[in-house]
Amino acid sequence: MSEYIRNPFNRNQRLYNQATFKGMPLWTQHAPYVDEKLNGLYNTIKRALGDHPRTLAVRFDLKVPVAGMPVSAKSPIERFIGSVQERINTKIKQKQREGKRWHRCNVRYVQKVEQTPDAVHEHYHLVLFVNNDMFMRVGHLGPGDNSELAIIIREAWHNVVDVDENTTECLIHGTTPPYYRLHGPLDSFDPDHQKAFRHFSYLCKEKTTLYRRGRPAFTTSRK
Repeated sequence: MSEYIRNPFNRNQRLYNQATFKGMPLWTQHAPYVDEKLNGLYNTIKRALGDHPRTLAVRFDLKVPVAGMPVSAKSPIERFIGSVQERINTKIKQKQREGKRWHRCNVRYVQKVEQTPDAVHEHYHLVLFVNNDMFMRVGHLGPGDNSELAIIIREAWHNVVDVDENTTECLIHGTTPPYYRLHGPLDSFDPDHQKAFRHFSYLCKEKTTLYRRGRPAFTTSRK
């Protein structure tokens, strides 16, 4: 019997029901997964570790304000990632001008958009991959988390949804744990890689996927 069946909501996708994927464990309670999404996650982690052998992988959720957000031709996540990368590049240039040690940092990501039946707006599940030599850690990402990367993430998302940095709405939620430190290359026998993949595989589940014409529900950074 084949381990795949076609996704009835998107016939171009295959559903995956196994307990592991390429040697990596999955949350069996979240099955079925979408095979193409699992491949996207796997390849993104692999490329991130190719960019930076010491990678910080941060998992968090982004919410839309009650008032909504500005309409744009670009997706909110595309604008968010661009804003994060721009802020990181600005910090690198500042270090270069000051003659301080700096590290190259190429931002990679995996995201899934969801919307519950009773919600007015969608929300976004994200995993962000950055150079661990530049960013050592991150906290809960909410107000009061003054880690360098948390400030960048908050500023970038507040810019996308056009809210003041002092907003009382909590629009960014970290997870438990909020991050993993991964050492490359990607290895299915590495316990840290296994834990991270299992945690992040939540984004690859079929359930609660928001299918919209012209806007994919799941995207990753480009090659």
